[in-house]
Amino acid sequence: MNIAIDVHSLGTQAGGNETYFRQLIHGLVASPEQNRYTLFYTQPAALNVCGGDPRFSFVRIPHNPITRIGFSLPYQLRHLKPDVFHCQYIQPPCSSVPTVLAIHDLAHENFPQFFHPLERLRLQKLVRWSARRADRIVTLSKFSAEDIARRYEVPLERITVTYLAASEDFHPREKDACRERLARNYGIDSPYILYVGRLQARKNLPRLVEAYARAKQRGVKEQLVLVGKKDFQFDQLLARIRELKLESSVIFPGYVAGEDLPLFYNAAELFVFPSFFEGFGLPVVESMASGLPTITSRGSSLEEVSGDAAVLVDPSDTASIADAIEQVLGNAELRRQLAERGLRQSAQYKSTALGAQLLDIYRSLCR
Repeated sequence: MNIAIDVHSLGTQAGGNETYFRQLIHGLVASPEQNRYTLFYTQPAALNVCGGDPRFSFVRIPHNPITRIGFSLPYQLRHLKPDVFHCQYIQPPCSSVPTVLAIHDLAHENFPQFFHPLERLRLQKLVRWSARRADRIVTLSKFSAEDIARRYEVPLERITVTYLAASEDFHPREKDACRERLARNYGIDSPYILYVGRLQARKNLPRLVEAYARAKQRGVKEQLVLVGKKDFQFDQLLARIRELKLESSVIFPGYVAGEDLPLFYNAAELFVFPSFFEGFGLPVVESMASGLPTITSRGSSLEEVSGDAAVLVDPSDTASIADAIEQVLGNAELRRQLAERGLRQSAQYKSTALGAQLLDIYRSLCR
């Protein structure tokens, strides 16, 4: 087969979107099938993703989505004539190539207030249009599959759930050694509560900070470390931190590269991910795989992904989040149980499964 894949998010620090394609490409590299893969990329960092495997070739395309989707990709698909094309959220017009469309979630439909107005309008119009045209849709949870089918009136049988997994780098490590490295490399030398993900309003970070302030007033001494890339409405988060006078207690290491991220999980006391809406919630799986007690939200995909291995909170209720933080930090036996269940739950997600599932889908569209 000749497979073309739009991997424009590689190298952009795009969180789960980038991880999705890294995991997919690693799975394809691990497969012995002698297919040809053309990767459409925008950032030079993408060139390292397949380790020099000769089955892969690269074509650079513009980063701007209007130019990339509207002009560059249609031209490349007409020129290369692949058997299957795999893209994310929005497919190019004027293409007759069988298409696999990855839609990780419909946050722009469920929580439109967290998107810039122009971006919201673009996604609401074009993702719906793409979903109805795609030959196959792949998504990351049963929750998202049902949401896509219902909102976009797409038959559920055209949607396949392909779970992500934490990479093999995420596993329990010696806590003191991880703390020493964080102190040396990032200046973090006190016990802390951890969040990992984009620093954006949809992740419910202002309310996490409010819950942390409440728990701190009741005696919680840990700092709060928020790992991730700044995103839309980040200024609102900073303003809330200043209002609560937490500048010295909340730490922003910024975007953390893959090799250091497992250190943050293993050195933490607790992981809190109170997002309003997720299609999967990879940081929750990374936390569980690291043996870290985890708190996350009821609703969306997070209950499905975490199973019985996390304390669930109402993301709209500050008291619920604060109470859970105090409950977990104050109960060593509960922390032990959560760590044990988390390791068991995260082991259900296999990093090689994504590539194998997509190969099956590619083959089905080539028949």
